[in-house]
Amino acid sequence: MKKLIIVIGLLSSMISFAHASSVEPSWKIKLRGLITSVAGEEWGNKILGEPPALNLSEFVLPEIPKQFKKSTDIGSYSKKTKAPTEFDKLPLDKKRQFDYKFIEELFQVTRKTEAKDEDLVNWLNTLEQGGSREGIYQALVLDEVYNGMESMEERPTKKLLDFCLQYSQKFHNQTFKPESLNQLNLYSLKRIFTEKGLDLLEYYEVKDLDSLYRWYAILSEDMAKNDGPLMQSQIRKNQSAKYHYEWAKSMPIQHIKSEYVIKMHSIMNGLQLISQ
Repeated sequence: MKKLIIVIGLLSSMISFAHASSVEPSWKIKLRGLITSVAGEEWGNKILGEPPALNLSEFVLPEIPKQFKKSTDIGSYSKKTKAPTEFDKLPLDKKRQFDYKFIEELFQVTRKTEAKDEDLVNWLNTLEQGGSREGIYQALVLDEVYNGMESMEERPTKKLLDFCLQYSQKFHNQTFKPESLNQLNLYSLKRIFTEKGLDLLEYYEVKDLDSLYRWYAILSEDMAKNDGPLMQSQIRKNQSAKYHYEWAKSMPIQHIKSEYVIKMHSIMNGLQLISQ
């Protein structure tokens, strides 16, 4: 017990900090182990308090098929219907504000430039006439401007490659070799990985909307925890899968897809700027 008394004395000035911390620091983990080895777990908990519970996600990823390329058969026209959301009920001027912001962000993350006034007007008209946010994204990354960017000699950094390898394995159920991805131009890599996720979202849109919500929620939680600083919006930095799940349930599918697009490009842009 003499060892225990000495340990308690050393810790007396640190206990208040230990109890205030929501994440147990490394020094506290080591000291907890020492106290437990000398006096048992009960004394360790009395002195340092109960160890924090593991912060596990409340959701489990839905099954991700090996092949989910966007379908061209009749099934692609049989998507699950969703009841009108609060966004759908907004007056036109309010919807226009959200759509305006989306187009602004889309230009910034895909082309790293501000949208011109004529771009904003044209794409707003497209949305108001029944066009989709996903369709606008596809138009921007398949036009001559983006094609020119894909022709530039700009390879992905190691940080970005590591993200793509981990992301594809967890959220696409696919494994790549680093050397194969390293052959891609930066802009090609961003487009290919983002489009792959859109294909999976459409797969869930046909099969099961709850799977779509769960996949998006866990992805958003993962991004917020690992790469939150690379996203500007505080909502996108929220680390709760439950929060993102409830958000997805309350929004049109197109908004879920557009948030996915913005997040992917924002994070990949940021990782490209981090030195190897």
